[in-house]
Amino acid sequence: MRIQLASGISIIFIMTGSYVFVYETRSSSIQMNRFKMTRTSTRVLYHGVLFLVSSGMVLFMLVIPEDQVAAKLESLKREPCPTVEFFENNVLVVFTDPYIINFALLYILIAILITIFHILFHVICTVYHLYIVPPKSISIETQKKQRKFFIGIIFQTTIPLFVLWFFVLVLIVDAITFSVSQEIMNLAVVACAAHGLIESVAVISVHQSYRRAVLGMVSRENQDKASDVQVVAPAPRRSFI
Repeated sequence: MRIQLASGISIIFIMTGSYVFVYETRSSSIQMNRFKMTRTSTRVLYHGVLFLVSSGMVLFMLVIPEDQVAAKLESLKREPCPTVEFFENNVLVVFTDPYIINFALLYILIAILITIFHILFHVICTVYHLYIVPPKSISIETQKKQRKFFIGIIFQTTIPLFVLWFFVLVLIVDAITFSVSQEIMNLAVVACAAHGLIESVAVISVHQSYRRAVLGMVSRENQDKASDVQVVAPAPRRSFI
């Protein structure tokens, strides 16, 4: 369970870092942007540092109580009426010390703010060079296509982010009020697990080129199936007199 928890946290931060990567590459593709990254080594160092800062949450796995029985008893003092799954299943109690819990929540909040700051920075750079001071060396038609693609990226990333923010909001409300039901928590986990599917649907729905590619693949498969069907005409009957 500890390995699953550590890998799950790492995947979440890789997933959030991918949003920074999307907007950074879009911002760096603008020639007039003075903050663009031209070297691969610089880009690897930049995103690597962001990931290391965010994934420091994995270090909290080192303070997981070894005696889980005592940890469960301690957690019952914090929440005396848990659900029946707490007693029937093999539950892993991660933190019991309130100071560690508050520090972990603060660390998560700082990691989220850092990610939001970098996303907003690249978005502002892109908006500034596409809408406020567009380069004169690029044709108007190309500028329209760049703006359209940028708006598509915003919708592509915003739609799945609502799912992740729902999960984060449920965790924050539970940490403050201690009144989130098991049904709401299960719904938040299922919604977070469906993030990849929702993002794929968002990409196909937003970008016209992807829609055409998918429709082309589907129509090509239908044509291939139709060409494989062979119609055999019945042989003529011979009459013998």
